[in-house]
Amino acid sequence: MATTLRADHLRQYSLSEYESVDIEIGPKVAADMHADGHVSVAPSLAPGFHTIKAKHKVGVLRYGGVELRIVPKVAVSRLLYLASYSHDSSAWEELDTLLGAADDPLSALAHALAYHGEAALRPTPIQGYVTHEEAERRLRGRVLFDRQLSRRAGIQLPIELRYDEYEVNVVENRVLKTAFGLVERHTPDPALSRRLAHLRFRLDGVEPWPTGMSVPAFHFTRLNDRYRASLALARLIVEQGSLEFPDRTQRGSAFLFNMNHVFEKYVEAELRRALESRGGRVVGQRQTFLDEADTVAMKPDVTWWSGDHCLAVIDAKYKRATSDDFPNADAYQMLAYCTRLGLRRGVLVYADLGDTIHDSTTIRNAGVEIVTTALDISGSIDDLRANVTALAKVVTAPAS
Repeated sequence: MATTLRADHLRQYSLSEYESVDIEIGPKVAADMHADGHVSVAPSLAPGFHTIKAKHKVGVLRYGGVELRIVPKVAVSRLLYLASYSHDSSAWEELDTLLGAADDPLSALAHALAYHGEAALRPTPIQGYVTHEEAERRLRGRVLFDRQLSRRAGIQLPIELRYDEYEVNVVENRVLKTAFGLVERHTPDPALSRRLAHLRFRLDGVEPWPTGMSVPAFHFTRLNDRYRASLALARLIVEQGSLEFPDRTQRGSAFLFNMNHVFEKYVEAELRRALESRGGRVVGQRQTFLDEADTVAMKPDVTWWSGDHCLAVIDAKYKRATSDDFPNADAYQMLAYCTRLGLRRGVLVYADLGDTIHDSTTIRNAGVEIVTTALDISGSIDDLRANVTALAKVVTAPAS
């Protein structure tokens, strides 16, 4: 049931995901919220009020003088762990205590990034060899003869060179610098903003990593292992795979976690760890086609393969079991996956949001069993690991 809140001078409102609140806003702000689509907006019975309903995104939305804080159902520290999943969970155990009962994902992310960033840059930023390709007037490194001839035929100087320099401008520092700058600009806490600015200044001379560009996989050694947790967060921020930042196309500003994406990517990563230990390979979002003309595309969330033979298909659903899509539309989708991949069994994995999940279903005249199960993501990191281990057993069980 919607709760009515009268706007005060702060114009701040808080609601949980999938919940609604009635707030007093003008028609332009309401139209902007509706157009961006992060929340659903409908006129309320009270004059000047609109009913705002949260969807599957959590975080902070700002439109003019109105701020919406959408609180996740799981603890914020757990959300950050899921979103920036890393096989090494030790760095997150102390963070659970540090963040406590924080319910603001933006401030929590800023706290986590500052905390792990300070640990990463202590005592000094790491250095490494960086390859440069540029034209110079003094000879060093390797001369790029093909480029020299194509660009400067008959000209002796400058010379096109490739050389390695030992410096701080390594990828790890570049990614961290971009993440510090992004979060620094959007955190509402001046003290946190100053901490992040100080970290960014410590990387003076480091070229920022381009926002939105994919971050390469890092090989961790004793030299850069202290960067592990901070880079997990920074990758999340820089690649924007689970966050949506303000840009010129938006009518307001958003700093949001897409819980659908967070849950899907976590399930994929953990099942890769659990299933590939048994052999084969796990693939996320592998595209295939239902029809022979290759016009009906489909991308199951997770598939497990042995060579060209599909062993299992799993679809992750971050939604309430009371939604209109459960179980009909989800079962239809899984039946299509199993039909295309030649499987007698498919697994639907729902986030445990407090709903009752139905037992498995066998489709009439098809001989396909659709298993439905829930994954509790609210417990400790050890509990999460145990839950995924149990899920892997469900996935590998033979069809009944």
